[in-house]
Amino acid sequence: MRPLQCTECGARVLVQKNSWEHTSIQWDDTARGRCREIGSSGPGRPGAPREGCAALTASITRAAQAGAVPVRDPDPIPTPVVVH
Repeated sequence: MRPLQCTECGARVLVQKNSWEHTSIQWDDTARGRCREIGSSGPGRPGAPREGCAALTASITRAAQAGAVPVRDPDPIPTPVVVH
């Protein structure tokens, strides 16, 4: 996992891009406290998965596109062909 700082709020998390469709993120209490979306997501068990943060998602995407966060399997999942 690689450290990454959100360009919106400055939260620092650990990120791993397994593919363009799958991202793993590790939050700590400090990062959760800085994030405007995760920090205000309401009650729940500490450390439980949350919906996510659009600003952090955008930061991760930009970092992956720039090569700062490697994508382990860069081939996109093919779109299934639906025959009617």
